[in-house]
Amino acid sequence: MLITAYVISFLGMILLPIILWIVFTRKFALSWKLALAGGLTFIASQVLHIPLVAGLGSFFKGTSLLVTAIILGLLAGIFEETARYILFKFILKKSRSWKEGVLVGLGHGGTEAILVGISAAATLVFMIGYRNIDLSTVPSIPPEQLELAKQQVQAFWSTQPYMALLGFFERVFAMCLHASLSLMVLYGLVKKQAIWFWLALLWHAFVDAVAVYVGQSVGVLQTEGLIAIFAAISLWIVFKMRSKFEQVTAVSEQGPATGLKKASKQNQAGRGEMRGYPSRSTGLIIRLDK
Repeated sequence: MLITAYVISFLGMILLPIILWIVFTRKFALSWKLALAGGLTFIASQVLHIPLVAGLGSFFKGTSLLVTAIILGLLAGIFEETARYILFKFILKKSRSWKEGVLVGLGHGGTEAILVGISAAATLVFMIGYRNIDLSTVPSIPPEQLELAKQQVQAFWSTQPYMALLGFFERVFAMCLHASLSLMVLYGLVKKQAIWFWLALLWHAFVDAVAVYVGQSVGVLQTEGLIAIFAAISLWIVFKMRSKFEQVTAVSEQGPATGLKKASKQNQAGRGEMRGYPSRSTGLIIRLDK
């Protein structure tokens, strides 16, 4: 039962993002390259992020959990939202619609889910191999880490099946978050309002910091419950942003036409007055075209 739960979990992490990409690109007639761009942006954001976090390991050991959670949250927000901003600002210059922003976000969060799913699958394979053997005979396990390895294997196989499924649901929640974050960053560029970038960064940092703090101090179930609430808020942001993008699109489409109509009316009025019609300002008949 536990193995089945793990298989369902990692297959869901890998397949769900791909299904969402296919459905979204077909429904809105979008290029799959947008999802790819979002995925590559996530990977690029981790090139410096992961080594920096690893380098701060000794620092985190000497600080409180709250400080550690805040720093980790801020680092995630800074690296990922900056990468997202660079993508929209310099690479996807023509992608300025709600649907494109959502697909980029699904690419970002979906790629993360796929990588986590592949890692989970590899872990399951190793744990199956380590389950019924003497770990002291495994050359890759140093003698000083043997006891720790035994504890990890035992903890893995002691996990309740429903706990194994939580990883999948967490990735679903994370994709909702990344869709909202992509829209916030993109909307800031469309409206030329930097506040939206900072809101995205802080929202990302807050969610990650809470997840780290509650996960370490309270428990996994409570953490996933909070992440589910954050996902619901993120979905609300996604649909709320749709109307904002539609308003921007409507204004941009109507603006030039409205301007041309006004100019045409003004020109007609001007020609009428020059031909001898009463001037609105003085009531006198003016003829300037003689």
